[in-house]
Amino acid sequence: MPHGEQRNVARGPEERAGWMRQVLEHAFRRLTPAELLDSREDLRQAALLRVLEVESREREEVQTASYLWHVAFTTIADELRRRRRAHEEPVETERLEARVAELHPGRPSATPGLREALRDCLERLPESRRIPVVLHLQGFAPSEACRVLNAPGKRVENLTYRGLIALRRCLAEKGHAP
Repeated sequence: MPHGEQRNVARGPEERAGWMRQVLEHAFRRLTPAELLDSREDLRQAALLRVLEVESREREEVQTASYLWHVAFTTIADELRRRRRAHEEPVETERLEARVAELHPGRPSATPGLREALRDCLERLPESRRIPVVLHLQGFAPSEACRVLNAPGKRVENLTYRGLIALRRCLAEKGHAP
């Protein structure tokens, strides 16, 4: 059955949520362009939030998969537009390295290759997570990061949290576990 004709036949809230997640996951797998692959999970979550907000406002449940595909498509389009408008800047590695050296004076020299590994791992992070992580590492308070990024607090916290997890994982793969 084509995705536009699939209907929600779930009975309970858990089944319904599972159906929506499954349809959105499939839609994002098919629709996400290469430049956004690193942010696919964040975009899927944002799309799910959009659907839940509309349902809450309209007091009516989503019944067709085609609506979920439409939300996935518009979420991707909005993110592409946002990135093009933002002209996202590269990481200021010198400031970041200075902050790391300030917080841990003897560490970089004690661990050879940490600076290069940190730089490489930060560059591999998706832009949406890299900037909040860099602000966090530079000592910005969450409220300051929200103002800088012009984003809601929960979004900045989520991006920072996920970015730090990815950063730790990448550093561990390079032999620099905490």
